Amino acid sequence: MSGFLRYGFLMTIEYLTKYWALLIASVLGLAVLLFVVFRVYQDSSRGRLQAAFDHLRERQKAAQAASKAVDKAVAKLDRLQGKPDSIAPRQVEAAREALGEAREVQKLVDDQVLVVKNNVRIVIVEDYPPKRHEAMLSRYLDERT
Repeated sequence: MSGFLRYGFLMTIEYLTKYWALLIASVLGLAVLLFVVFRVYQDSSRGRLQAAFDHLRERQKAAQAASKAVDKAVAKLDRLQGKPDSIAPRQVEAAREALGEAREVQKLVDDQVLVVKNNVRIVIVEDYPPKRHEAMLSRYLDERT
């Protein structure tokens, strides 16, 4: 058994020293092939739709976070306004400003969601046949045409 392992190991070293260029070219060729396959997928209609939909989900999560920030700012302002005698006016004013900023961020992110939804809609309309539009719009955007 020991001789078999030693022989197999020696053959591997001999093989590597003899065909090292072929092995390196094979590894590089495989890397290039994987990159080309990845790019072909990205440029396909399915890849474009998936990228647009992933961006939509990301913006929707940001919109939810912005909505929670607005709710939190409203709650803080209400709590501070509920104690007018024990809270400094500058703290109430700071809470009002924070609420205004949170609402501005929420509006900005909501607008981004609308833009990204439109991008998903454009990918569906341009890259897929009309008979699939309604099903895909309801699946990806929860809307009917």
